[in-house]
Amino acid sequence: MLHLPAQPAQLLGKVPRRAWRWIIRLGVVALVLPLLLQWIVAYLVGSDARILPPQLLTAKNLLIVTAHPDDECLFFAPSILGVLDRNKDITGGLLAMSTGNNYGIGDKRRHELIGSCKSLGIKEQRCVAMDHAALQDNPTVWWDTDLIEAIVDEHVKKWQIDAIITFDSGGVSGHINHRAVSAAVSNYASSNPRAPVTFTLTTTALPRKYTFLGDLPLTALPFTWRIIAALSYPTSTADASDGGRALAANTWRRYLMTRDAFAQHPSQYTWDRHLYMVLSRYVWFNDLKRIDRVVDKADN
Repeated sequence: MLHLPAQPAQLLGKVPRRAWRWIIRLGVVALVLPLLLQWIVAYLVGSDARILPPQLLTAKNLLIVTAHPDDECLFFAPSILGVLDRNKDITGGLLAMSTGNNYGIGDKRRHELIGSCKSLGIKEQRCVAMDHAALQDNPTVWWDTDLIEAIVDEHVKKWQIDAIITFDSGGVSGHINHRAVSAAVSNYASSNPRAPVTFTLTTTALPRKYTFLGDLPLTALPFTWRIIAALSYPTSTADASDGGRALAANTWRRYLMTRDAFAQHPSQYTWDRHLYMVLSRYVWFNDLKRIDRVVDKADN
């Protein structure tokens, strides 16, 4: 006798009720935990020194170093707003290494960048997009890292910068220009004794990038005891061992500020970016890692 395969509904009906209860419980946890963590980090412990190090939160002049206009709001907004919106005494600066002229609209994108900076609390005077012949937006060209270092050092001195945030070696999206910026700034921060403290934005694997808040529990795992401690006894000071990493999460208001910043880049607002501004972890939270300076024996 021919036996037909069981239908999906029949198979589901064979799942024990106890198993269903566990499946539902796990589903609820998977939905609630990221939302709860976002709320805790954004609203309750975001200013604690063990979550956002004093090196960032009490800096006088913060510099964000990117590759192209729109990087600041697509990737760095939780960090920028997490610092500048919490401490109005900090002066923010943005240094984009190109105007994003890959399609011949560099002037337009430079103008858009100024609007984005304003939305993020950065004054026009410190919102700069370079237009150097050797640093043109090109997804196939590795930029001159010595030149980038020189430009960064120039602006550090000019604006009296005491904290920097930039890409890590993965460049978040893997863009070759992003990675060149990271290589240059990382070398500058680790080898120049006069370089300010520098943090890099962590790059994650592609599946983790577009999970809305789903990646936050994994990202927050190294901060677990710090979050618990911050909830128990808040502090504005931290041990040196706590200052090597930072976690910044957008409140709802800061998320809307992030969206407003990207809205200033109409030339980049394609249909997929609408999805990005909801699903990307980088518009909701950032985790940063400090670059440690390599101590030269000559320094001792």
